[in-house]
Amino acid sequence: MRTLFAGGVVFVGGRFCRADLLMEETRVVAVDRGLDRSGVDRVVDCEGRVIAPTFIDLHTHLRYPGVDEDDDPTSIARAALVGGYGVIVAMANTQPPIDRVERWREANSLFATLPIEVVQAATVTLGREGHRLVDFERLVDAGVEIFSDDGSGIQDSSVMRQALVASAEFGVLIAQHSEDAALAAGGVVNDGVAADALGVASIPEVAESVMVARDIELLKGIPGRLHLQHVSARESLNLFRQAKREGLRISAEVTPHHLLLPDTRVLGGDTRFKVNPPLRSVPTQMALLQGVLDGSFDAVATDHAPHPDSRKRGSYQEAAFGMVGISEAMPATWTALWRTIGSGERRKLGSDLASPEWIALGRLLSCLTSGPAEVLGRSIRLAPQARADLVVIDPSAEPREIPSRWYRSGNSPYRGEMLIGRVDDVFLAGRQVVDEGEVVDA
Repeated sequence: MRTLFAGGVVFVGGRFCRADLLMEETRVVAVDRGLDRSGVDRVVDCEGRVIAPTFIDLHTHLRYPGVDEDDDPTSIARAALVGGYGVIVAMANTQPPIDRVERWREANSLFATLPIEVVQAATVTLGREGHRLVDFERLVDAGVEIFSDDGSGIQDSSVMRQALVASAEFGVLIAQHSEDAALAAGGVVNDGVAADALGVASIPEVAESVMVARDIELLKGIPGRLHLQHVSARESLNLFRQAKREGLRISAEVTPHHLLLPDTRVLGGDTRFKVNPPLRSVPTQMALLQGVLDGSFDAVATDHAPHPDSRKRGSYQEAAFGMVGISEAMPATWTALWRTIGSGERRKLGSDLASPEWIALGRLLSCLTSGPAEVLGRSIRLAPQARADLVVIDPSAEPREIPSRWYRSGNSPYRGEMLIGRVDDVFLAGRQVVDEGEVVDA
């Protein structure tokens, strides 16, 4: 089966080029202008659309093993496909946590049946209690690539230093939920207008940035690898920028909701917007968006966290942290970037691939593809002989509300949001799994 993607713009090696892409069976055969259509079985018209590698999410909660959940790995995987994802990293803060080889293997056995690739993380500490390291040697021998106590920051500096030493020894990644528990104690929203209006305790930005500063200091002199999860503070951004300039092995992700949604969304008490770290102020939001535009961030990661309605009911103080959003991640982030660089007037992308709009789209696609791939130690590129894992997106699609029917959980913060752009088609190893936004044959 030979399929020609004709007349579009291809994202190759971090750059856009006007070209056709020819796919045969599971592989890319050619990327060039005016490819010959003879012998082609199917032509996909990509006029006005972009062909890119499938996305990688470094931060997904698959809720397995777990209890009392509406969504499960199968429904989450289908939602991820709709969002354009071919690979997701499953967090280890499950019930029970993935802190030993047997649990990691059990999860992987289930995930092997899913239509997307799942990279299962393991915890850094036993039981995610922050006191004793897991058996890194056994877990790495089993195949673990990434370790994270996500949901909790590692408070003990000595334990964190030991983890970074283990990272250096075994060549794996330590992903940190940066939050000083004493500074965040009891907090549920951003410090300032949100906390004052709701009369609840806050999680100030400094609760994040002080831990980022500590971990960067610990990393100095240790050739380990540190990844900062869901960065939401201006000073955190400044700190890891400097750490990168100093040559430290550090990477960072930002979420679509921290880029698009300001902390004022919580003022009505809608618990869909309760998340940790909390939504931040507009000035911080602008700084984070600039971090995407200038290439500071390595990845846009969803922190997709489904909850049953029962856990989101009640007061803002009592409701669970977390929101879904893996299907809407690309258009949500693109909408935030467009509002930042545009004049506010809706218009289609122009023909100049060097324009600010195209450069911004390139930054976004890098944060969804090659950036997270590099964090995982991989390399992806649409080139001859590469596996045909690709998405076709329409960045100029008119603003619309993305249907949330792929979620069983109702905690989407994007309900009612008019988002720009859409993921149309998704192919994995040459097989179409999403057609015009609908899951097929998966």
